Amino acid sequence: FVTREGDGAVIENNRLEHNLLGVYLKGPDKALVKGNTILGRRDLRMNERGNGIQVWNASGSVAEGNDIRFGRDGIFVTTSKNNIFRDNRIRDLRIAVHYMYTNRSEVSGNISTGNHVGYAIMYSRGVTVRANVSDGDRDRGLFLNYTNGSRVEENDVRGAAKCVFVYNANKNSFRGNRFQGRSAERR
Repeated sequence: FVTREGDGAVIENNRLEHNLLGVYLKGPDKALVKGNTILGRRDLRMNERGNGIQVWNASGSVAEGNDIRFGRDGIFVTTSKNNIFRDNRIRDLRIAVHYMYTNRSEVSGNISTGNHVGYAIMYSRGVTVRANVSDGDRDRGLFLNYTNGSRVEENDVRGAAKCVFVYNANKNSFRGNRFQGRSAERR
């Protein structure tokens, strides 16, 4: 748990197991969460579990190269800006990367496998979603809701019931993405 007094904090190369929340950044600027293995709880219903990495109002913070499994959401960020979430491996959760009210940020090079939803970008603007993989996420690979002025580029979504779902999202650009839904054999 890092508060706003923890500007520039580094949480690196740790193994966190069976915690309700793995890492919670609550207000620090430019914190780094890198190379951690975060294995959340499995003894509660999914919606009662905590998040692997939770970010609130932590401008300029980075989550990079983490391996996150179980719990509720892999990375949940709200009310923040200028964040980077890259090269994380996230599986067996509700949502791999869940954005709420987070602007001018980047989600890139992440791999989401076997989650309910890969990348849910909601109520945000100016987000770059680039070169991510959603492999076998159950319901949706990419989900944009009230997301505006964002770029969705070079993502590979395969095996979801709905590869991409866009609702009330405006002025976004989609370029060079690959969408391949579930085949009849996999249903």
